Amino acid sequence: MKTRRSLVLRATIFAVALLASGASANLAAATTPPTTPATAPDDTSPRSDPSQSGDTTPGEFVESWALSPAGSTDPSQAGNRANLSYESDPGAVIQDAVTVFNFGNVQLTFHVYATDAFNNEQGQFDLLAGDKKPVDAGSWVTISQGLVTVPPGKQVTIPVTIKIPRDATPGDHAAGIVASNESSSTDASGAVVKLDRRTGTRMYVRVGGPLNPELAVTDVHTTYHHDRNPFGGSAHVTYRIENRGNLRLGGTVTVSISGLFGIGERKVKLPALTELLPGEHVALTTDLTDVSALMVDFTKVRVAPVGAAGVGAVKAPTGTDVIFAPPITLLLVLLVVLLGLLVRRVYRRRRAADRLAASELVAEREPDHEPQLQSP
Repeated sequence: MKTRRSLVLRATIFAVALLASGASANLAAATTPPTTPATAPDDTSPRSDPSQSGDTTPGEFVESWALSPAGSTDPSQAGNRANLSYESDPGAVIQDAVTVFNFGNVQLTFHVYATDAFNNEQGQFDLLAGDKKPVDAGSWVTISQGLVTVPPGKQVTIPVTIKIPRDATPGDHAAGIVASNESSSTDASGAVVKLDRRTGTRMYVRVGGPLNPELAVTDVHTTYHHDRNPFGGSAHVTYRIENRGNLRLGGTVTVSISGLFGIGERKVKLPALTELLPGEHVALTTDLTDVSALMVDFTKVRVAPVGAAGVGAVKAPTGTDVIFAPPITLLLVLLVVLLGLLVRRVYRRRRAADRLAASELVAEREPDHEPQLQSP
């Protein structure tokens, strides 16, 4: 019982079902709840066989597997088959294969299937949950052997057929083929928890026809915050990058803030943007420090697209925003000066009024005419 509980805990701690970016995600047994889609981070390095790493205890169960494009006896050296990638026309039929590797020391049964890909909220390549039906490239795949049992330390190659519909839209379509192993455990409260642990490889299909690479920057909003610097502060910029074309695209994002004519420009170049699939978007934020308070500042977000090889130059989209960034200290000084001028003006008016009142009082006391002298 103790050994079985240890197995469940280790299986839960193993990597979440992953697909490598640009490569097969040949990882240790990934643990993902069935309601949570498998995620593919940017780390593309496949992990080594845990049964050979020296981290296991003799007699302990080890569950670890991977799925990669067929053609490599070692998924950590997939060569030029980093993923399943094709260029074809509508109506074409493609024959290929994938290989399931069992790195563990127990026999495992896998459900091998294909499903659609998308970008999650963080912009990462992701797959639909296992209980959701694919409607795009994932539905084009037929697996010859949906259930496969692989002995420990062995591998099984499974033929797959990709049939592109005749009405498929031109451009890039993305999916993933995964090997899933379901298990169950109990949580701290004793409730049964079902685990859908899966890992696999990405699949890209570029359908022939008019290609339109296009990114857009929208919803740019800037919030300015003053700090101890009387003439500067920081800015928090939020924005959204959309893939409005039919090709998957990445890019390099640059965010800048400046005054009129580029005065006091503050610019930040961000790490490479995660590749966005057609029709997908990602919401991002950027913080800039030492932003000059120039009364009116202008924010610009620019994306230099990458990833559309062979289709010519791709327009670099920009998004802008205008913010009110007053130099508080300078405004306070101006306010004090204005108040001083106002007080001086009031004081002068009062003095003038007092002088006028005094002169009128003197005039009232003086006789209207000089007295006449009487003759003797």
